[in-house]
Amino acid sequence: MKTAGFTLVELVVTIGILSIVAAVAAPRFFQASTFDSRGFYDKSVAVVRFAQKTAIAWRRPVFVCVTANQVIAGTAAGCGTRLTYPVSGTAAVETAPSGVTLNPVEFSFDGLGSPSTGAVVITFTSTIAGDPARSITVAANTGYVAAN
Repeated sequence: MKTAGFTLVELVVTIGILSIVAAVAAPRFFQASTFDSRGFYDKSVAVVRFAQKTAIAWRRPVFVCVTANQVIAGTAAGCGTRLTYPVSGTAAVETAPSGVTLNPVEFSFDGLGSPSTGAVVITFTSTIAGDPARSITVAANTGYVAAN
């Protein structure tokens, strides 16, 4: 008669591997600041891409203003008049979580989607442990927005 099951050695090895994985991975899952930082980065890329697409659709300049802690899309220099998302009606503004800073820069996309200042690099600097350096690059001729 054959019985099915696990041996004691298999169970001990499996529990040992799971405990090592839990000890290494669990702290990363409970630190929300790294997830907030990545979420801010992704939303910032979306704001810059939205500004470029709006400039092409409207055939007029749309501005992107980056401060030390915000990425803003606007319809006038200085981004005083903010661009709004068509579905939600909210302003195209993203604010950095604590521990993340940006290099201030202001540029616009022309009606063809090209940036006014040539190539643009927006650098994200983070003091959060384990959070990698990130940047958004806007190509000079095409205006392609690359998330690096």
